[in-house]
Amino acid sequence: MKYKNIADLFFKKAARLEKKVLMRYKTHPNRPLEEMTWREVRTKTEEIAAALSELDVKKADKVGLLSLTCHHWMPCDIAILALGACTVPMYHNSTGETIEYIVRHAEIEVVIVQNKIQLQKLRAAWKDLPNLRYVIVMEDRGDIPKNDPKILTLDMIQEIGREVLKKNAELVTNQIRFIERDDLASIIYTSGTTGTPKGVVLTHRNFLVAALSFYQYVPLEEGMNMLSFLPLAHIFERVAGQVYGLDQGVVFTYCEKVEMLPKLMLESDCHIVNVVPRLLEKMHAKIILGVSQKSTIARKAFDAALALGIEYQKKKLAKEPIDWELELKHSIAYKTILSKVKAKIAPNLKIFVVGGAPFSKELSYFFLALGFAVVEGYGLTETSAPITVNPPWANKPGTVGIPFSHFEVKIAEDGEIICRGESVFQGYFKDPETTSECIDKDGWFHTGDLGSFDEDGYLSITGRKKDIIVTAGGKNVAPQKVEVALLQSMFISQAIILGEQEKYLAALIVPDRSELKLYLKDNGLHYDPKQRLCDNEEANKLIEDEVAKANADLDRHEQIKAFHLLDKELTIDGGELTPTLKVRRNIVREKYKDIIKPLFNRSKKK
Repeated sequence: MKYKNIADLFFKKAARLEKKVLMRYKTHPNRPLEEMTWREVRTKTEEIAAALSELDVKKADKVGLLSLTCHHWMPCDIAILALGACTVPMYHNSTGETIEYIVRHAEIEVVIVQNKIQLQKLRAAWKDLPNLRYVIVMEDRGDIPKNDPKILTLDMIQEIGREVLKKNAELVTNQIRFIERDDLASIIYTSGTTGTPKGVVLTHRNFLVAALSFYQYVPLEEGMNMLSFLPLAHIFERVAGQVYGLDQGVVFTYCEKVEMLPKLMLESDCHIVNVVPRLLEKMHAKIILGVSQKSTIARKAFDAALALGIEYQKKKLAKEPIDWELELKHSIAYKTILSKVKAKIAPNLKIFVVGGAPFSKELSYFFLALGFAVVEGYGLTETSAPITVNPPWANKPGTVGIPFSHFEVKIAEDGEIICRGESVFQGYFKDPETTSECIDKDGWFHTGDLGSFDEDGYLSITGRKKDIIVTAGGKNVAPQKVEVALLQSMFISQAIILGEQEKYLAALIVPDRSELKLYLKDNGLHYDPKQRLCDNEEANKLIEDEVAKANADLDRHEQIKAFHLLDKELTIDGGELTPTLKVRRNIVREKYKDIIKPLFNRSKKK
C-alpha cells in the first residue's frame, strides 16, 4: 500500500498538486463558486491540527465532527486524523438526544460543529456532558457566544494554530509519521432502525483499502470534477468521495443544500456524483413531468427516442449485435433529443455512483439512455462501504455488481450475504457481545442482507433479513422491492409496505403534495389543501392507478391490495426515520396501528 495512513495520503498529494484547485464552494447561493488550492487546504489543515494539539488532543482521542457536507469538513477531518486522533462524525439532522448519547458513549472531549444550530444541540446538554471540554464552531455569523471559554470559532482555532506552527513548523508532519495503518481512524455510529446507535470502529487500513480499491472498477482522472452533497458523516461519501477523490486528485465542489443541487450540477461542470436512489427517482419524475407538459408531437418524439436509447443500451450491455439500422436511429435520437435532455442536467457528467438503498433496473436504463453511466454498488458502514460495484464497462442494471478483489463474499445457507476482507470493521465500540453476533469465529461478517449471485458473479440484493414479511400464506416478501416499484411514480414521495401474517399486502403512502396539487389543478379536479388527503376522492383515484402500475411488474404475492394516504411525511424528528432516512418500521407500525388495522379488512382502498 502506497500510504501509511489517511493524513499521509493527503499531505503527499498536496505536496505534488499544491498549486492546483482542490475544492470549490459557495458562501451564498447567488454568489459565484470560490476556490481553494491544495496548498491552501493543507495550510488550513495544519493550523487546525496544531491548535487541536494545543488543546491537548492526543493520539486515540475522540473528536466529534457535526456538520453538513461543506468545505470546512475535509480540513477538520484530516487535521484530527493527522494527530492520530479519531474522528467521530455525526449527522447534522441528528436529534439532540442522539448527539448527547454519542458524545457520552464515545468519550468525546472536543466537538467541531458547523454553526449555531448544531452548537445549541450541545449547549442544551451542557450539564449532562461534563467531559466535553470544547466546542469549535466552523461558521461564525456574529451569533456565537463570546463569553464562554468552552466555545471557540474556527477562525480562533486557525489563529492559535498559526502561532503554534511559528514555534514548531514540523509539529503536524512529525505526528503523521507515528500513525500506523492499524491505528484507530474513526468511530461511525450507525443510525439503526431499532435500538440505540452502534459505534463502528474503523482503522486507517480499513479506509485506505476500501477507498483505493475503487480504482479497480471506477477509475477517475486527475482534475475531474466531483460534486459532493451526500452526508460526509456517512461512510459512502467519506470513502467513495473524500478519500478516493483525494487519492485521484479530483476537484471537489461542495453542495450544502440539496435544493442547490440542480444549479450546481450545471455550474460545477461535474464529471462524477455519488447519489442515493431517491435523488435519481425525483430527477426522473421531474423529467417525465416536463415532457408531459410538451406538445403531443414533442411527447411522442421523446418517447420514441427514449425507447431507442433503452433498446440500444440493453443490447450494448448484453454484448448483443447492434445492426446498422438501430445504430443510425439511436445516433439521430441521441443527438436530436436525448443529449439535449442530458445537457439541461449535467452535460459533462460521466458517472452516477448509486448506493445506500435499492435502485430500480428500469430507472438505470432510463439514465443510461440519456447518456449517463449509472453504476450501482453495495456496502455497509461495517465494511467501510464498498463490497461490490458495477464496472461502467461491464454494467449489469438490476444488480449491485461484482465484489472487489480484497473481499471474499458468499451467500450463507439462509440466503444472507456474508463477507470477509481487509476493510471489514474491527467491531462495535464497547459492545463485544454484538460484535461476536455478527462476526463469526472464522472472520465472516454477517451483513443482515439477503442476496444471490448470478452466473456471471453479479450480486443482487433481495431484501433485509429482519424486514422480510411472511404472509399468512407463507410467502416471503422483501418490502424494499415493492416500495421501489411504488416510488417510480412522480406522485408518491414515501411508501411503507405492510402485511406480516396477513392474507395480502397493504401500504401507507405519502403523496408528493406539489406534484399531486399540480396534476389535480391541471386536470380541473377538486383539491382543497385543508382537506385530508385520505378523504380526497380524486387523490385516492390517482394513487390507486399508480399502485396498479406498480402491481403490474410484481409477482402476485407481492401486489398491494389496500393503501392509505398519509397527510404528513415520515420524518427524523417524528421518529419514523433514521438520520440516513431509513424507515424505523416498528415505530411506523405502532404510530399508525389504528390506520393499519382496517386496511386488512377490505380488498382495496375506497
